[in-house]
Amino acid sequence: MTLSEQPRVLKHQVVRSQLEELLADLVEGDPFPAERDLAESFSVSRETVRQALRELLLDGRIERRGRMTVVAGPKIRQPLSIGSYTEAARERGMETSRILVGWKRLTADAVLADRLAIAIGDPVIQLERVFTTDKVRVALERTRLPAYRYPDLEADFEVTSSLYAEFRRRGVRFGRTEDTIETTLPDAREAALLHVDARTPMFLLNRLSYDKDNTPIEYRRSLYRGDRMAFTQTMYAD
Repeated sequence: MTLSEQPRVLKHQVVRSQLEELLADLVEGDPFPAERDLAESFSVSRETVRQALRELLLDGRIERRGRMTVVAGPKIRQPLSIGSYTEAARERGMETSRILVGWKRLTADAVLADRLAIAIGDPVIQLERVFTTDKVRVALERTRLPAYRYPDLEADFEVTSSLYAEFRRRGVRFGRTEDTIETTLPDAREAALLHVDARTPMFLLNRLSYDKDNTPIEYRRSLYRGDRMAFTQTMYAD
């Protein structure tokens, strides 16, 4: 048995090619034709159009705004680094902000105590915020911090600003991070906070940060929209 040299072209891929031709004549923010109108125009089923639109959505070519579909701008390219997302985006001329979801006071269970190098039952501060770039909600971040390191954080910290800048103000210096990146889908609450469809692909970044004395600084869970974000990293040979 041999593989065909010419892969099979699926119907929705043909439709996608036609949709890309439409996109070539549109600019960011322009409304995109409705699924029903596209199906009639191309004489295909709405399911075929839906598959093609889904691929364009995943690639960040279009985006949902309420019940409308519009042409999307370029994906935000975020370098993988220890630094602040807010500061990096602003250096590239983007308008960024944070929307407070809420503060919580937790007590450490066995897993969290191990990650933050504290005792079971010790107090933990949880900060949850939505990140916006150019007024678009692009990420949801939940940070858990050992309370003993950050007295009066809730009162002192301006939640629309960089948490990493607050760390520096308090004399905390990063030594290293351990990052894990996976793909996932948002749950209903996360999708609502990010104003996206529950089928929108996400990058899930879990980060455990340490200072120069190898003491944990934070345990962070960040959910980034896969249709609006891309991550980059520069690597060098030995």
